[in-house]
Amino acid sequence: MHHLNFSQINTRNKEVYCQLSEAIYLLDIAKQASEDATALHSIQTTIEQLINLRNRIGAGEL
Repeated sequence: MHHLNFSQINTRNKEVYCQLSEAIYLLDIAKQASEDATALHSIQTTIEQLINLRNRIGAGEL
């Protein structure tokens, strides 16, 4: 059985949190540059899902 200590989990969570933040930032730039309504809706939905995931990681739920 493999055990992880909290410092490993926290470090991994921080890495994932930062990667999600970068993805959200880049998607926001893409959203601002897009003029296609369908693409805008899809990008916005993805941003919302990533923010929700990031918030759950930040709260220690995942």
